[in-house]
Amino acid sequence: MRFALYITLLVALLPVIFTRPFIGLCVYYVISLLQPKFLCWQPEFQDAMLVGIPLVIGAVAIGARRFDLAPSRDPQSGRLLRLETRLNRPAPVQPTWALILFALLIGYIALTRLMVPYSIETSSYQFRALCKVLLVAALTTGLVTSPRHFRILFLVVALSTAFWAIKGGLKVIVLGPHQVYGKTYDNNLFALTSVMSLPMVFYYGLTVKHAKWRTVLLVCSALICLGIIGSRSRAGFMAFGVILACMAWSSRYRVRALVAVGLVAAVVAFMSGPEIWERVNSIFAYSEDQSARSRFYTWQVAWQLFLESPLIGVGFNNYEIAKNAIGGGEKSAHNIFLQNLSELGALGSPLWLAIIFGAMFGMFRLMRRARRLPSEMKWVYHCARGILLGLLGFCIHGFFHNEEYIELMFVLVALAATLRIVADRQWRELRLQSELSENEAARIVASGPPPVPSNSLSRISPTPAVVPVIAAPPRTLGELLRRNRFKARGDS
Repeated sequence: MRFALYITLLVALLPVIFTRPFIGLCVYYVISLLQPKFLCWQPEFQDAMLVGIPLVIGAVAIGARRFDLAPSRDPQSGRLLRLETRLNRPAPVQPTWALILFALLIGYIALTRLMVPYSIETSSYQFRALCKVLLVAALTTGLVTSPRHFRILFLVVALSTAFWAIKGGLKVIVLGPHQVYGKTYDNNLFALTSVMSLPMVFYYGLTVKHAKWRTVLLVCSALICLGIIGSRSRAGFMAFGVILACMAWSSRYRVRALVAVGLVAAVVAFMSGPEIWERVNSIFAYSEDQSARSRFYTWQVAWQLFLESPLIGVGFNNYEIAKNAIGGGEKSAHNIFLQNLSELGALGSPLWLAIIFGAMFGMFRLMRRARRLPSEMKWVYHCARGILLGLLGFCIHGFFHNEEYIELMFVLVALAATLRIVADRQWRELRLQSELSENEAARIVASGPPPVPSNSLSRISPTPAVVPVIAAPPRTLGELLRRNRFKARGDS
Protein backbone atom coordinates (compact mmCIF):
# COMPACT_ATOMS: atom_id res chain seq x y z
CA MET A 1 0.00 0.00 0.00
CA ARG A 2 2.78 2.42 0.90
CA PHE A 3 4.68 1.66 -2.30
CA ALA A 4 1.53 2.12 -4.42
CA LEU A 5 0.95 5.56 -2.91
CA TYR A 6 4.58 6.47 -3.57
CA ILE A 7 4.36 5.44 -7.24
CA THR A 8 1.09 7.34 -7.68
CA LEU A 9 2.64 10.49 -6.24
CA LEU A 10 5.68 10.26 -8.52
CA VAL A 11 3.58 9.72 -11.65
CA ALA A 12 1.35 12.67 -10.71
CA LEU A 13 4.42 14.90 -10.33
CA LEU A 14 5.94 14.04 -13.73
CA PRO A 15 4.12 16.84 -15.67
CA VAL A 16 5.17 19.37 -13.03
CA ILE A 17 8.76 18.12 -13.14
CA PHE A 18 8.84 18.55 -16.92
CA THR A 19 7.22 21.99 -17.08
CA ARG A 20 8.82 23.40 -13.88
CA PRO A 21 12.41 22.10 -13.88
CA PHE A 22 13.31 23.80 -10.60
CA ILE A 23 10.55 21.90 -8.80
CA GLY A 24 11.79 18.78 -10.57
CA LEU A 25 15.31 19.48 -9.25
CA CYS A 26 13.98 19.67 -5.67
CA VAL A 27 12.00 16.44 -6.15
CA TYR A 28 15.07 14.70 -7.60
CA TYR A 29 17.25 15.60 -4.61
CA VAL A 30 14.55 14.44 -2.19
CA ILE A 31 14.44 11.09 -3.98
CA SER A 32 18.20 10.78 -4.40
CA LEU A 33 19.31 11.93 -0.92
CA LEU A 34 16.41 10.91 1.31
CA GLN A 35 15.55 7.80 -0.77
CA PRO A 36 11.92 7.29 0.26
CA LYS A 37 11.97 3.89 -1.47
CA PHE A 38 13.61 2.48 1.67
CA LEU A 39 10.53 3.56 3.62
CA CYS A 40 8.47 1.53 1.12
CA TRP A 41 10.76 -1.54 1.40
CA GLN A 42 11.66 -1.33 -2.29
CA PRO A 43 15.40 -0.47 -2.34
CA GLU A 44 15.87 -1.65 -5.95
CA PHE A 45 13.25 0.65 -7.44
CA GLN A 46 14.74 3.14 -9.97
CA ASP A 47 12.81 6.19 -8.83
CA ALA A 48 15.70 8.58 -9.49
CA MET A 49 15.71 7.62 -13.17
CA LEU A 50 11.93 8.02 -13.37
CA VAL A 51 12.28 11.62 -12.19
CA GLY A 52 15.67 12.39 -13.74
CA ILE A 53 14.70 11.83 -17.38
CA PRO A 54 11.84 14.42 -17.50
CA LEU A 55 13.98 16.74 -15.39
CA VAL A 56 16.84 16.78 -17.90
CA ILE A 57 14.48 17.06 -20.89
CA GLY A 58 12.52 19.89 -19.26
CA ALA A 59 15.69 21.74 -18.23
CA VAL A 60 17.01 21.67 -21.81
CA ALA A 61 13.70 22.25 -23.65
CA ILE A 62 11.98 24.71 -21.30
CA GLY A 63 14.66 25.89 -18.89
CA ALA A 64 14.23 28.39 -16.10
CA ARG A 65 12.97 31.97 -15.99
CA ARG A 66 14.84 34.84 -14.43
CA PHE A 67 13.81 38.46 -13.86
CA ASP A 68 16.79 40.81 -14.18
CA LEU A 69 17.08 44.56 -13.61
CA ALA A 70 18.12 46.27 -16.85
CA PRO A 71 19.61 49.76 -16.32
CA SER A 72 18.64 52.62 -18.65
CA ARG A 73 21.38 55.29 -18.77
CA ASP A 74 21.86 58.70 -20.33
CA PRO A 75 23.85 58.12 -23.55
CA GLN A 76 25.94 61.26 -23.00
CA SER A 77 26.69 61.33 -19.30
CA GLY A 78 26.18 57.64 -18.54
CA ARG A 79 23.94 58.56 -15.61
CA LEU A 80 21.44 55.94 -14.48
CA LEU A 81 17.92 57.10 -15.30
CA ARG A 82 15.69 54.15 -14.42
CA LEU A 83 15.63 50.39 -13.91
CA GLU A 84 13.50 48.07 -15.95
CA THR A 85 12.58 44.47 -15.16
CA ARG A 86 13.18 42.06 -18.00
CA LEU A 87 12.38 38.39 -18.31
CA ASN A 88 15.36 36.24 -19.35
CA ARG A 89 15.77 32.55 -19.94
CA PRO A 90 19.29 31.59 -18.91
CA ALA A 91 21.13 28.58 -20.22
CA PRO A 92 20.46 25.33 -18.33
CA VAL A 93 24.13 25.23 -17.30
CA GLN A 94 26.09 28.29 -16.17
CA PRO A 95 29.85 28.28 -16.83
CA THR A 96 31.80 28.04 -13.58
CA TRP A 97 35.19 26.72 -12.59
CA ALA A 98 33.56 23.78 -10.79
CA LEU A 99 31.85 22.58 -13.97
CA ILE A 100 35.12 22.82 -15.87
CA LEU A 101 36.78 20.61 -13.27
CA PHE A 102 33.80 18.24 -13.40
CA ALA A 103 34.19 17.88 -17.16
CA LEU A 104 37.97 17.36 -16.91
CA LEU A 105 37.51 14.72 -14.21
CA ILE A 106 34.91 12.79 -16.24
CA GLY A 107 37.09 12.96 -19.35
CA TYR A 108 40.16 11.78 -17.47
CA ILE A 109 38.34 8.85 -15.86
CA ALA A 110 36.82 7.81 -19.21
CA LEU A 111 40.25 7.87 -20.86
CA THR A 112 42.19 6.04 -18.14
CA ARG A 113 39.56 3.31 -17.87
CA LEU A 114 40.73 2.21 -21.33
CA MET A 115 44.43 2.36 -20.43
CA VAL A 116 44.55 0.26 -17.24
CA PRO A 117 44.91 -3.55 -17.40
CA TYR A 118 41.45 -4.18 -15.92
CA SER A 119 38.07 -4.73 -17.52
CA ILE A 120 35.88 -1.66 -17.85
CA GLU A 121 32.83 -3.77 -17.05
CA THR A 122 33.75 -3.85 -13.37
CA SER A 123 33.36 -0.08 -13.05
CA SER A 124 30.73 0.70 -15.70
CA TYR A 125 27.84 0.99 -13.24
CA GLN A 126 29.79 3.30 -10.91
CA PHE A 127 30.97 5.43 -13.83
CA ARG A 128 27.42 5.89 -15.16
CA ALA A 129 26.23 6.81 -11.66
CA LEU A 130 29.00 9.40 -11.37
CA CYS A 131 28.04 10.93 -14.74
CA LYS A 132 24.40 11.22 -13.61
CA VAL A 133 25.42 12.92 -10.37
CA LEU A 134 27.62 15.44 -12.16
CA LEU A 135 24.94 16.12 -14.80
CA VAL A 136 22.33 17.07 -12.19
CA ALA A 137 24.94 19.09 -10.30
CA ALA A 138 25.66 21.03 -13.50
CA LEU A 139 21.94 21.70 -14.06
CA THR A 140 21.74 23.16 -10.56
CA THR A 141 23.78 26.18 -11.62
CA GLY A 142 21.25 27.08 -14.35
CA LEU A 143 17.95 26.20 -12.70
CA VAL A 144 18.55 28.19 -9.50
CA THR A 145 17.95 31.78 -10.61
CA SER A 146 17.18 33.75 -7.44
CA PRO A 147 18.06 33.88 -3.73
CA ARG A 148 14.61 32.45 -2.95
CA HIS A 149 15.23 29.45 -5.19
CA PHE A 150 18.63 28.88 -3.65
CA ARG A 151 17.31 28.98 -0.09
CA ILE A 152 14.55 26.52 -1.00
CA LEU A 153 16.99 24.10 -2.62
CA PHE A 154 19.49 24.48 0.24
CA LEU A 155 16.80 23.53 2.77
CA VAL A 156 15.60 20.62 0.62
CA VAL A 157 19.12 19.18 0.39
CA ALA A 158 19.78 19.70 4.10
CA LEU A 159 16.56 18.13 5.39
CA SER A 160 16.56 15.31 2.83
CA THR A 161 20.04 14.29 3.97
CA ALA A 162 19.31 14.79 7.66
CA PHE A 163 15.98 12.94 7.65
CA TRP A 164 17.43 9.62 8.80
CA ALA A 165 19.57 11.30 11.46
CA ILE A 166 16.54 13.18 12.83
CA LYS A 167 14.59 9.92 12.82
CA GLY A 168 17.46 8.17 14.58
CA GLY A 169 17.71 10.93 17.20
CA LEU A 170 14.01 10.56 18.01
CA LYS A 171 14.46 6.81 18.40
CA VAL A 172 17.37 7.38 20.78
CA ILE A 173 15.16 9.63 22.92
CA VAL A 174 12.25 7.17 22.91
CA LEU A 175 14.09 3.84 23.10
CA GLY A 176 17.22 4.90 24.93
CA PRO A 177 20.88 4.51 23.84
CA HIS A 178 21.20 2.07 20.94
CA GLN A 179 23.03 1.90 17.63
CA VAL A 180 21.55 3.87 14.74
CA TYR A 181 22.31 2.73 11.19
CA GLY A 182 20.22 4.83 8.82
CA LYS A 183 18.71 3.62 5.57
CA THR A 184 21.55 1.36 4.35
CA TYR A 185 22.58 -0.21 7.67
CA ASP A 186 26.07 1.25 7.22
CA ASN A 187 26.80 3.21 10.36
CA ASN A 188 29.89 4.91 8.91
CA LEU A 189 28.04 6.16 5.82
CA PHE A 190 25.14 7.26 8.01
CA ALA A 191 27.48 9.21 10.30
CA LEU A 192 29.18 10.84 7.31
CA THR A 193 25.98 12.17 5.73
CA SER A 194 24.67 13.26 9.13
CA VAL A 195 27.84 15.21 9.93
CA MET A 196 27.70 16.91 6.53
CA SER A 197 24.06 17.91 6.95
CA LEU A 198 24.37 19.15 10.55
CA PRO A 199 25.93 22.58 9.78
CA MET A 200 23.56 23.06 6.83
CA VAL A 201 20.45 22.62 9.00
CA PHE A 202 21.88 24.67 11.87
CA TYR A 203 23.02 27.67 9.85
CA TYR A 204 19.89 27.73 7.73
CA GLY A 205 17.94 27.94 10.99
CA LEU A 206 19.85 31.12 11.83
CA THR A 207 18.59 32.76 8.62
CA VAL A 208 14.90 32.09 9.37
CA LYS A 209 13.06 35.17 10.63
CA HIS A 210 10.13 33.40 12.30
CA ALA A 211 11.09 32.25 15.78
CA LYS A 212 8.85 29.18 15.60
CA TRP A 213 10.50 27.72 12.51
CA ARG A 214 13.95 28.72 13.72
CA THR A 215 13.32 26.74 16.90
CA VAL A 216 12.15 23.73 14.87
CA LEU A 217 15.37 23.70 12.82
CA LEU A 218 17.55 24.07 15.91
CA VAL A 219 15.74 21.15 17.54
CA CYS A 220 16.36 19.13 14.37
CA SER A 221 20.06 20.00 14.71
CA ALA A 222 20.06 18.61 18.24
CA LEU A 223 18.38 15.40 17.03
CA ILE A 224 21.03 15.05 14.33
CA CYS A 225 23.68 15.22 17.04
CA LEU A 226 21.98 12.38 18.90
CA GLY A 227 21.81 10.37 15.68
CA ILE A 228 25.53 10.83 15.05
CA ILE A 229 26.37 9.72 18.58
CA GLY A 230 24.07 6.73 18.21
CA SER A 231 25.86 5.63 15.03
CA ARG A 232 28.90 4.54 17.10
CA SER A 233 31.15 5.45 14.20
CA ARG A 234 34.61 6.44 15.34
CA ALA A 235 35.25 8.44 12.17
CA GLY A 236 31.87 10.07 12.70
CA PHE A 237 32.79 10.95 16.30
CA MET A 238 35.99 12.69 15.21
CA ALA A 239 34.32 14.63 12.38
CA PHE A 240 31.40 15.52 14.65
CA GLY A 241 33.71 16.86 17.35
CA VAL A 242 35.60 19.10 14.93
CA ILE A 243 32.47 20.43 13.26
CA LEU A 244 30.76 21.10 16.59
CA ALA A 245 33.84 22.99 17.83
CA CYS A 246 33.92 25.08 14.64
CA MET A 247 30.23 25.91 15.00
CA ALA A 248 30.74 27.01 18.61
CA TRP A 249 33.89 29.00 17.82
CA SER A 250 32.16 30.98 15.04
CA SER A 251 29.27 31.97 17.29
CA ARG A 252 28.81 35.60 18.28
CA TYR A 253 28.70 34.47 21.90
CA ARG A 254 31.73 32.24 21.70
CA VAL A 255 32.21 31.56 25.39
CA ARG A 256 28.55 30.74 25.95
CA ALA A 257 28.53 28.45 22.93
CA LEU A 258 31.61 26.57 24.12
CA VAL A 259 30.10 26.19 27.59
CA ALA A 260 26.86 24.92 26.03
CA VAL A 261 28.79 22.38 23.97
CA GLY A 262 30.56 21.22 27.12
CA LEU A 263 27.26 20.81 28.98
CA VAL A 264 25.75 18.88 26.08
CA ALA A 265 28.81 16.63 25.99
CA ALA A 266 28.48 15.98 29.73
CA VAL A 267 24.79 15.08 29.41
CA VAL A 268 25.49 12.81 26.46
CA ALA A 269 28.33 11.14 28.33
CA PHE A 270 26.03 10.51 31.29
CA MET A 271 23.23 9.08 29.14
CA SER A 272 25.40 7.06 26.74
CA GLY A 273 25.54 3.33 26.95
CA PRO A 274 28.72 1.30 27.58
CA GLU A 275 28.98 0.35 23.89
CA ILE A 276 29.32 3.99 22.83
CA TRP A 277 31.98 4.58 25.47
CA GLU A 278 33.93 1.58 24.20
CA ARG A 279 33.91 3.00 20.68
CA VAL A 280 35.09 6.39 21.90
CA ASN A 281 37.86 4.89 24.04
CA SER A 282 39.06 2.86 21.06
CA ILE A 283 39.90 6.13 19.28
CA PHE A 284 42.50 7.01 21.90
CA ALA A 285 43.64 3.41 22.42
CA TYR A 286 43.93 2.71 18.72
CA SER A 287 47.16 0.72 19.17
CA GLU A 288 45.20 -1.94 21.08
CA ASP A 289 42.26 -2.11 18.69
CA GLN A 290 42.53 -4.61 15.85
CA SER A 291 40.20 -2.68 13.53
CA ALA A 292 42.16 0.53 14.06
CA ARG A 293 45.51 -1.20 13.46
CA SER A 294 44.22 -2.63 10.19
CA ARG A 295 43.80 0.92 8.91
CA PHE A 296 47.56 1.39 8.85
CA TYR A 297 48.01 -1.78 6.81
CA THR A 298 45.40 -0.73 4.22
CA TRP A 299 47.05 2.68 3.94
CA GLN A 300 50.38 1.03 3.21
CA VAL A 301 48.78 -1.13 0.52
CA ALA A 302 47.18 1.94 -1.08
CA TRP A 303 50.54 3.69 -1.17
CA GLN A 304 52.13 0.59 -2.70
CA LEU A 305 49.51 0.52 -5.46
CA PHE A 306 50.21 4.17 -6.19
CA LEU A 307 53.94 3.51 -6.50
CA GLU A 308 53.30 0.71 -8.99
CA SER A 309 51.36 3.07 -11.30
CA PRO A 310 52.11 6.63 -10.18
CA LEU A 311 50.86 8.54 -13.22
CA ILE A 312 47.40 7.19 -14.09
CA GLY A 313 46.82 4.83 -11.16
CA VAL A 314 45.00 1.51 -11.24
CA GLY A 315 41.84 3.04 -12.72
CA PHE A 316 38.52 4.33 -11.48
CA ASN A 317 36.89 2.01 -8.90
CA ASN A 318 39.57 -0.67 -9.45
CA TYR A 319 41.22 -0.42 -6.02
CA GLU A 320 39.78 -3.60 -4.54
CA ILE A 321 40.57 -5.63 -7.69
CA ALA A 322 44.13 -4.32 -7.80
CA LYS A 323 44.60 -4.99 -4.10
CA ASN A 324 43.33 -8.52 -4.52
CA ALA A 325 45.80 -9.05 -7.40
CA ILE A 326 48.77 -8.40 -5.11
CA GLY A 327 47.37 -10.65 -2.38
CA GLY A 328 45.91 -7.98 -0.12
CA GLY A 329 42.31 -9.17 -0.17
CA GLU A 330 39.23 -7.23 -1.27
CA LYS A 331 39.02 -4.35 1.16
CA SER A 332 38.98 -0.59 0.68
CA ALA A 333 41.77 1.72 1.76
CA HIS A 334 39.67 3.43 4.48
CA ASN A 335 41.13 6.74 3.34
CA ILE A 336 39.58 8.67 0.48
CA PHE A 337 42.77 10.59 -0.28
CA LEU A 338 45.02 7.53 -0.55
CA GLN A 339 42.41 5.49 -2.39
CA ASN A 340 41.77 8.26 -4.90
CA LEU A 341 45.50 8.74 -5.39
CA SER A 342 46.00 5.04 -6.08
CA GLU A 343 43.04 4.92 -8.48
CA LEU A 344 43.55 8.12 -10.48
CA GLY A 345 47.28 8.61 -10.05
CA ALA A 346 49.26 11.82 -9.83
CA LEU A 347 47.56 13.21 -12.97
CA GLY A 348 43.92 12.70 -12.01
CA SER A 349 43.84 12.97 -8.23
CA PRO A 350 44.65 16.72 -8.24
CA LEU A 351 41.46 17.30 -10.26
CA TRP A 352 39.39 15.58 -7.58
CA LEU A 353 41.19 17.50 -4.82
CA ALA A 354 40.74 20.80 -6.66
CA ILE A 355 36.98 20.26 -6.80
CA ILE A 356 36.74 19.79 -3.03
CA PHE A 357 39.26 22.27 -1.71
CA GLY A 358 38.44 24.82 -4.42
CA ALA A 359 34.84 24.88 -3.22
CA MET A 360 35.97 25.19 0.40
CA PHE A 361 38.32 28.06 -0.40
CA GLY A 362 35.61 29.79 -2.43
CA MET A 363 33.15 29.55 0.47
CA PHE A 364 35.78 30.90 2.88
CA ARG A 365 36.35 33.93 0.67
CA LEU A 366 32.61 34.44 0.23
CA MET A 367 32.13 34.35 4.00
CA ARG A 368 34.68 37.12 4.52
CA ARG A 369 33.06 39.16 1.78
CA ALA A 370 29.54 38.56 3.11
CA ARG A 371 30.40 40.18 6.44
CA ARG A 372 30.54 43.55 4.67
CA LEU A 373 27.32 43.07 2.70
CA PRO A 374 23.98 44.71 3.59
CA SER A 375 21.57 43.05 5.97
CA GLU A 376 19.50 41.72 3.06
CA MET A 377 22.41 39.44 2.16
CA LYS A 378 23.39 38.11 5.58
CA TRP A 379 21.91 34.75 4.53
CA VAL A 380 24.87 34.37 2.16
CA TYR A 381 27.29 34.15 5.09
CA HIS A 382 25.32 31.44 6.89
CA CYS A 383 24.77 29.33 3.78
CA ALA A 384 28.43 29.61 2.80
CA ARG A 385 29.50 28.54 6.28
CA GLY A 386 27.12 25.57 6.22
CA ILE A 387 28.59 24.38 2.91
CA LEU A 388 32.16 24.93 4.10
CA LEU A 389 31.71 22.94 7.31
CA GLY A 390 29.82 20.22 5.45
CA LEU A 391 32.80 19.72 3.12
CA LEU A 392 35.17 19.90 6.07
CA GLY A 393 33.24 17.08 7.77
CA PHE A 394 33.55 15.06 4.55
CA CYS A 395 37.34 15.50 4.54
CA ILE A 396 37.80 14.61 8.22
CA HIS A 397 35.55 11.56 8.07
CA GLY A 398 37.09 10.50 4.77
CA PHE A 399 40.53 10.33 6.32
CA PHE A 400 39.38 7.16 8.09
CA HIS A 401 36.71 5.86 5.73
CA ASN A 402 36.09 5.39 2.00
CA GLU A 403 33.31 7.40 0.32
CA GLU A 404 35.30 9.45 -2.16
CA TYR A 405 32.49 9.82 -4.73
CA ILE A 406 29.52 10.28 -2.42
CA GLU A 407 26.75 12.24 -4.12
CA LEU A 408 26.29 14.73 -1.29
CA MET A 409 29.85 15.99 -1.74
CA PHE A 410 29.22 16.88 -5.40
CA VAL A 411 25.87 18.46 -4.46
CA LEU A 412 27.62 20.73 -1.95
CA VAL A 413 30.18 21.72 -4.59
CA ALA A 414 27.33 22.57 -7.00
CA LEU A 415 25.60 24.59 -4.27
CA ALA A 416 28.87 26.45 -3.63
CA ALA A 417 29.18 27.42 -7.29
CA THR A 418 25.50 28.38 -7.48
CA LEU A 419 25.70 30.47 -4.30
CA ARG A 420 28.46 32.61 -5.79
CA ILE A 421 26.39 33.20 -8.95
CA VAL A 422 23.23 34.10 -7.04
CA ALA A 423 25.07 36.31 -4.51
CA ASP A 424 26.89 38.25 -7.25
CA ARG A 425 23.61 38.83 -9.10
CA GLN A 426 21.81 40.07 -5.99
CA TRP A 427 24.71 42.34 -5.05
CA ARG A 428 24.72 43.80 -8.58
CA GLU A 429 21.00 44.58 -8.33
CA LEU A 430 21.41 46.22 -4.93
CA ARG A 431 24.17 48.44 -6.30
CA LEU A 432 21.98 49.51 -9.21
CA GLN A 433 19.13 50.38 -6.85
CA SER A 434 21.53 52.31 -4.63
CA GLU A 435 22.92 54.23 -7.63
CA LEU A 436 19.39 55.12 -8.75
CA SER A 437 18.50 56.38 -5.26
CA GLU A 438 21.65 58.49 -5.11
CA ASN A 439 20.88 60.04 -8.49
CA GLU A 440 17.34 60.86 -7.39
CA ALA A 441 18.61 62.48 -4.18
CA ALA A 442 21.20 64.52 -6.11
CA ARG A 443 18.55 65.69 -8.58
CA ILE A 444 16.30 66.92 -5.73
CA VAL A 445 19.19 68.84 -4.15
CA ALA A 446 20.18 70.42 -7.47
CA SER A 447 16.64 71.53 -8.34
CA GLY A 448 16.16 73.41 -5.06
CA PRO A 449 12.81 74.21 -3.35
CA PRO A 450 9.72 74.47 -5.57
CA PRO A 451 8.85 78.03 -6.80
CA VAL A 452 6.01 79.94 -5.16
CA PRO A 453 3.18 81.19 -7.48
CA SER A 454 3.06 85.02 -7.88
CA ASN A 455 -0.68 85.30 -7.23
CA SER A 456 -0.26 83.77 -3.79
CA LEU A 457 2.30 86.27 -2.47
CA SER A 458 -0.37 88.24 -0.65
CA ARG A 459 -1.42 85.19 1.31
CA ILE A 460 2.08 84.44 2.56
CA SER A 461 2.55 84.94 6.26
CA PRO A 462 5.11 87.59 7.24
CA THR A 463 6.88 85.02 9.38
CA PRO A 464 10.12 83.67 7.91
CA ALA A 465 9.65 80.79 5.51
CA VAL A 466 10.86 77.42 6.64
CA VAL A 467 12.84 75.75 3.88
CA PRO A 468 13.18 71.99 4.24
CA VAL A 469 16.76 70.85 4.63
CA ILE A 470 17.68 68.06 2.28
CA ALA A 471 20.54 65.91 3.46
CA ALA A 472 23.44 65.10 1.19
CA PRO A 473 23.05 61.96 -0.89
CA PRO A 474 24.30 58.78 0.79
CA ARG A 475 27.77 57.76 -0.27
CA THR A 476 27.50 54.03 0.39
CA LEU A 477 24.81 51.38 0.19
CA GLY A 478 25.04 50.76 3.92
CA GLU A 479 24.37 54.44 4.68
CA LEU A 480 21.36 54.40 2.37
CA LEU A 481 19.94 51.29 4.06
CA ARG A 482 20.44 52.79 7.52
CA ARG A 483 18.56 55.97 6.50
CA ASN A 484 15.70 53.94 5.07
CA ARG A 485 15.39 51.90 8.25
CA PHE A 486 15.44 55.10 10.36
CA LYS A 487 12.79 56.67 8.15
CA ALA A 488 10.60 53.57 8.41
CA ARG A 489 10.77 53.66 12.19
CA GLY A 490 9.90 57.36 12.18
CA ASP A 491 6.88 56.90 9.90
CA SER A 492 5.52 54.11 12.05
